[in-house]
Amino acid sequence: MLDEVRTPRFVVAGTASSVGKTTLTAGLIAAFKGRGKTVQSFKVGPDYIDPAYLAHVTGRPCRNLDSWMLGHGALQQVFAKGSLGADVAIVEGAMGLFDGRGDGKEGSTAEVADVIKAPIILVIDVAKMSESAAAVAMGFKMFKPDTRLAGVLLNNVASDGHRRSVEEAVWEGARVPVLGALPAMPDLGIPERQLGLLPVSENTEWERILGRLADAVQRNVDLDLIWKIAEKAELLPLVPKKVFQGKTAGTRPVRLAVAYDDAFNFYYPENLELLEEYGAEIVAFSPLDDSHLPADAAGAYLGGGFPEEFVERLAKNRPMAESLHRAYRTGMPIYAECGGLMYLGRTLRTAGGTAHPMAGVLPVDVEMDGQLQRFGYRQLQTLEDSILSPKGQFYRGHEFHWSHITNQDPALRPAYRMSNAEGDVIGYEGFVGPNLLASYVHLHFGQNPLIPEKFISHCRDFAAQSVH
Repeated sequence: MLDEVRTPRFVVAGTASSVGKTTLTAGLIAAFKGRGKTVQSFKVGPDYIDPAYLAHVTGRPCRNLDSWMLGHGALQQVFAKGSLGADVAIVEGAMGLFDGRGDGKEGSTAEVADVIKAPIILVIDVAKMSESAAAVAMGFKMFKPDTRLAGVLLNNVASDGHRRSVEEAVWEGARVPVLGALPAMPDLGIPERQLGLLPVSENTEWERILGRLADAVQRNVDLDLIWKIAEKAELLPLVPKKVFQGKTAGTRPVRLAVAYDDAFNFYYPENLELLEEYGAEIVAFSPLDDSHLPADAAGAYLGGGFPEEFVERLAKNRPMAESLHRAYRTGMPIYAECGGLMYLGRTLRTAGGTAHPMAGVLPVDVEMDGQLQRFGYRQLQTLEDSILSPKGQFYRGHEFHWSHITNQDPALRPAYRMSNAEGDVIGYEGFVGPNLLASYVHLHFGQNPLIPEKFISHCRDFAAQSVH
């Protein structure tokens, strides 16, 4: 296990959401890659969509740094493992620099930067301000004086004159260096829909956008100075928290079918890596395009995604639905999160009112809504033994969905007692059975390796029974 991290690093934070953090981070990654650097990307918080863009640029999995779900020790281990083999680690923040859970900084970009001892580069959108940017920079600098604020990047600069006046004001008024100034480029924005950015797999303009972003960063940002800032990041001693242990080295793997296609692709890399450490042989399958589960699969994992965007294709693929239903009836362990839960139901009704048949594993119907149903961090207490956990365990996760359950079979048993991040009880969540756990809540397995260990243990038991 690693005991320290020396990798050069920095965090790209924002004064608020929608100031250009994702596009600027992607442009910085592309620019440093153009200089021959191996870049590892990270994203603060639980989001899945932004990391997919950054992973596309780096060619390496982007890893989430969520201090609320993981805690400091596990977060450092995720950062250390992800940084292996990289010349520089670039972390994209979430929301504004100091915005965390509730009224505290827990889970904020500032907290994560502190946990990994990373200097911070603050993005300020100056489209509608000039000298006032100095007050913004000064406010962020003085709000928490121990924050490692190394400089600012200006976004949406209108002209050279605008740039010069803002740069001078920020330095004279706040004594914060301006590391670059990007001109307004309205045609380089990333489209959005209900869960945030349009997924990179559906963004046909991304390669064009990325090329122009990289060029703009190379021309308008002091990459040499940013590199020096990254190199000055402090040595990071790691909290002795065992997350990645390799406990099953040398044991025979068990095949785990993981749904992965345009409809289902919300997975934390560590979830899959930890499953492999405990003996899983990950075999991807597509509920959209494949006709059956992979041969000899001893378990199935259906993550989140956008089944509602591909509902007609999913409904037409009856062979896959029947294959999954047969596997469930024979006792195969199946774990599903959010979009995976929606697919396991009997029907998925679109916002337009059309109900489409799904896999039918769960006796529930799911309906899309025109507004967000639930969003936020969740605390979970397991109500009975399941394929992931014993009864009475406590976990942290998050949910973000526009659908809700209807016509639920009253015989179904809830998986969790659920509270919000502040500890206020919301109610019951998810469904549990002898070989099934399905919930709207996304879990990061790094918070407790018991989760992947128990899941693979159940898969191994099923594989042994199938042989006999």
